[in-house]
Amino acid sequence: MTASKSAHGGGPVATELPPAHREPLDRTGGAWLRMGYRERFLADQLAGARDVFVVARTRTKVDVGSWFLRGRVWVLALSDSLAVLACGPAGLRLHAERIPYEKLRRSRYNHVTGELALAPAGVEGIRGFRVDPVTAYQILAQIYHED
Repeated sequence: MTASKSAHGGGPVATELPPAHREPLDRTGGAWLRMGYRERFLADQLAGARDVFVVARTRTKVDVGSWFLRGRVWVLALSDSLAVLACGPAGLRLHAERIPYEKLRRSRYNHVTGELALAPAGVEGIRGFRVDPVTAYQILAQIYHED
């Protein structure tokens, strides 16, 4: 993603991504503490020994086996993949998936809908994640980052 000419003949349109984070997050503070116990446990299981660079609480909720509650989707940008998770109350159905970045190289942020669409691979049962633009572009920076 780079700057390009606008369709209506104006100046360049900024589509530049921020730099990818290179310093891993501390798993004992910050965004990790915003997760509930079950989400933190599942995030640790998904990440394993990989470095975690972004932890994002999305506005997307999914079915986790409860009649009344849907689970909040969390997204973690790891060193080599994107981890997606959601937990239900009292240990009901979990959603946990890790997608290698190579399978996400056509992902885009739709600023109109506020959704980060993952492509060509997707996440089971989820079309996109509703996140703020700053978070979406940082996740995209991690996806498109090349060593």
